Amino acid sequence: MSLNLSDRTLLILGAVLCSIAAWCTIGYHHPDEHFQIWEFANYKLGNIQASDLPWEFAAQMRPGLQPFLAYSLVVVARALGLDNPYVQVFLMRLLCGVAALFIYWKWAEWLERDLKNPDAARWMRIGLLFFWLMPYLNVRFSSENTSAICFFGGLLLLVREFENPKNRFSWQILLAGLLLGLSFFFRYQIAFAVIGLGAWLLFKSRPGMLQWTALATGALIALGLGFVSDFWLYGEWVCAPYNYFFSNIIEGKAANFGISPFWWYLTEMPIALLPPMSVVLILFCALGIWYKPSHVLTWCLVPFVLAHSLVAHKEVRFLFPMAMPFFFFAALGWEVFKERFELKNWMVKTFGVFLWVNGIVMLFRIFIPAKEITAYNKFLWEWNNQHPESTLYIVTSKPEAPLPLTMSFYNTPKQHRLGWHTDPQYKNDTTALKSGDLMLFTTSYSPPPSGFQLERVYAYYPEFILSNNTNDWQGRSRVWSIYQLIKL
Repeated sequence: MSLNLSDRTLLILGAVLCSIAAWCTIGYHHPDEHFQIWEFANYKLGNIQASDLPWEFAAQMRPGLQPFLAYSLVVVARALGLDNPYVQVFLMRLLCGVAALFIYWKWAEWLERDLKNPDAARWMRIGLLFFWLMPYLNVRFSSENTSAICFFGGLLLLVREFENPKNRFSWQILLAGLLLGLSFFFRYQIAFAVIGLGAWLLFKSRPGMLQWTALATGALIALGLGFVSDFWLYGEWVCAPYNYFFSNIIEGKAANFGISPFWWYLTEMPIALLPPMSVVLILFCALGIWYKPSHVLTWCLVPFVLAHSLVAHKEVRFLFPMAMPFFFFAALGWEVFKERFELKNWMVKTFGVFLWVNGIVMLFRIFIPAKEITAYNKFLWEWNNQHPESTLYIVTSKPEAPLPLTMSFYNTPKQHRLGWHTDPQYKNDTTALKSGDLMLFTTSYSPPPSGFQLERVYAYYPEFILSNNTNDWQGRSRVWSIYQLIKL
């Protein structure tokens, strides 16, 4: 089974899907993608205080390289007249998508030599481009994605150069060392894959002294850039990688976010990646690794997964950087399986169903926000452009209740945000209310203030869904609504 489309057509379709995902999947997959990057950049832009940042900033444990890139993009965008923060972040997501597609496509071309069956190479490309999660992941400006882009970009340069057995100081190897080093300063945990790569170099590839020198030179340049970016972020010389290790491993702060057993990834990854298709892919991947134990990607993937399995705190996203080798080994495993066993008709039909389900889920994933809260912030940003100096009243039960929408990077200073309390013992100042102000209801709807009526102007869910509240499903869901105050 294969799709009768040229490789060029597949790449164009993949680029279109990534562009859609970059535009539509506003927000973040995990809070770190926003609060550890864009809010750090927002602080350096002078829009918030250090006290408004997460505790990791005070601990000086997060790398400054990615916030610096975010800061630089905002500065350039503003110089070009692009002040919309959603456009700025979209541009960064788009750049990530372009870089990921370029690197993974070049890897697919390189890895064709390891696959005997042309259909296997085609399915590897299809997996990298059209697996339901890939367009969404490729555009994320997250530490996982940026680290993977740099790591596999550097690794590809390295393996290409090592095809030439000549021992020489190569600028290509120097660039490889630079990218591999930068991958560490995007996400420290990529060191597990770097260690595996180092072992492969020592025991399998055995580069010469001049090649080691070029690689080390690039890595030292990356080391300098990493520490300089940390100095830029914190205002003093720090060793953020050590601080990260000390806080999360020695002090055990990462364990505060949950502890999982060694085998957790074996049970959770199949569920997270959409069963039963995920189960088949994982089995094929394991077969591919077993068949190619000496492959450089094996030496990178296996230590990476084993090390993350040993760490107490686990999350599915921690393994996202290994998506590219995962699909290579899955394609290789499929090829080995096909050589040894005859494909039955029911297998082909079942796989066809998997493809349809994958396509439907992928469309849902690329067209909806990564975080629905960001959609509310986006509406408020656009509303404020049409209604300057408007006030947003966030309806809560008591003043002690925390106010949502805390993503300061997307806030506009012209829009005031105040609490509006529904508990009868708290009296609200109705004299300050005016037409054009907004009320955000995060729980149940309450009557409008005296002298006003409310008109819903935004909700994440469409009206035909909100009109049906069977079994009070809205009371158990995060169904927020924004209403405009209209004076009677």
